[in-house]
Amino acid sequence: MTLTELLAQMHNYTKIEKYLMTHRDIRNNQQLINNFNQHLNPDETDKMLVPIINESDTSEPSTFPADFFFSEDDPLKVKMTQHTRYSTPILHKHDFYEMFYVYEGEFIQHINHETMTMRTGEICLIQPGVYHSLDVDNYSIVLNILIERHTFESIFFNDLVGDSTFSTFFRNDFFSEELNTYIIFKTLGEHETQDLILKMYLEILNKPQYYTQVIHSYLLLLFSHLLRHFMQTAIIPKPNKKQDLIDFKIITAIQKNYQQITLSKLAHQFHYSTQYISQRVKHATGLSFSQFLLQRRMQIATELLKSTDKKIKIISAEVGYNNDENFIRTFKRENGMPPAKFRANHQSLN
Repeated sequence: MTLTELLAQMHNYTKIEKYLMTHRDIRNNQQLINNFNQHLNPDETDKMLVPIINESDTSEPSTFPADFFFSEDDPLKVKMTQHTRYSTPILHKHDFYEMFYVYEGEFIQHINHETMTMRTGEICLIQPGVYHSLDVDNYSIVLNILIERHTFESIFFNDLVGDSTFSTFFRNDFFSEELNTYIIFKTLGEHETQDLILKMYLEILNKPQYYTQVIHSYLLLLFSHLLRHFMQTAIIPKPNKKQDLIDFKIITAIQKNYQQITLSKLAHQFHYSTQYISQRVKHATGLSFSQFLLQRRMQIATELLKSTDKKIKIISAEVGYNNDENFIRTFKRENGMPPAKFRANHQSLN
């Protein structure tokens, strides 16, 4: 597919969009929605997400599983589609990253308890675990990019560095729906941003040689470009309560100092008891301090195994283990295989 053909495809209405545009009563009638879904072919059914939404009541939040979008044998782990215009908004969450780019027009977006209008050139990146929906009830062209969680972390691992709020967003795992849940970049239709996104879309559609590496590179280049040129005007929600901000600082301290951090060190840093720090970690993450620290160390270890040729002993020390045999046992328990086999499997897949 050429760029000219892609642009024509984006502007043309699909069969489903033409039908929804002329049958506006479907959007607010659950019975009509169910009847409409029953007449879709398998490809259309998947596009409308029928298998993973609650057809009995679309007002109830749905959870979209990652394995519906990303297969184990697909090294790309990035999906890109055009949002179906005039379709019924679905309130949902998922455990992967989702990004929307308004190529043309405007639409209404709901994130948690916020409602906002997204306009031409704006990009919204939503973290895992956040309830949201899109209402594209007009001609607008909205491109939807899904990025599997570990792939996102791998692409940006040790690349987007710094102490800015934006870098913190990219480097930190999702841990609380009350904290940084999204970023909106206002590019105002800037050509370079648009060009990068369209090139990435063509790579995904055409799948030329090395397209996986090229798409991952485009993603890193895109976010580097956004941070460089649109950081000052970007929109990030602020923690609503003082306690949310404290939780955020505690979790960030664990994530940044995972090699040597302890409850005692956190208590000393934030002037609280170890028991209170432990309670705050549990409240923010759903995990105990030791569980959350282990999760962080294993995340870093898996990325080092996939993206470097460092020896296991070196990686063990870098993620906070003084004894590499202890690291190997822990890694095997958490990942189902020793680190050497994990690395070999990943290299074989690539």
